[in-house]
Amino acid sequence: MSDAPLKDFPVVVTFPVHWSEMDAYGHVNNARTFTWFESARIAYMARVGLVGPSAAGKDTTVGGIGPILANTHADYVRPVVFPVNLVAGARVTRVGNSSITFEHVVAGADDGVVYTRGGSIIVTLRYATGEKVTVSKELRAAIEALEGRSLGG
Repeated sequence: MSDAPLKDFPVVVTFPVHWSEMDAYGHVNNARTFTWFESARIAYMARVGLVGPSAAGKDTTVGGIGPILANTHADYVRPVVFPVNLVAGARVTRVGNSSITFEHVVAGADDGVVYTRGGSIIVTLRYATGEKVTVSKELRAAIEALEGRSLGG
């Protein structure tokens, strides 16, 4: 793979496009992009300890504090057409008081062709009460260690 579009992304997930993801217009439906972003974002959050090892039960959040999606957006660069293997990358561009901003890219696994760029913002939330909580020093340190750089704050 030409890794140029994802070389600065510390978390990258790979997956094939399935025929069933195609829509009536002969390309993968635009809504799939957000699933690809989500897959990379969840893998990232698992690496830094913001989500537990499973997607169900008590493991889901650490200490009852977990992420909730506040915003997501995508810029579609070119249509995705079956067959292709893709990579989706996630990296953090900002850590706020109670939010974490991600950048996402989806590209061809074999040729590095960029299909979609976008981003998302998650908020750290105490699920039992629904209140925002401050990003912990430990979480910030884990993100900075994974990114290999300081994010300020």
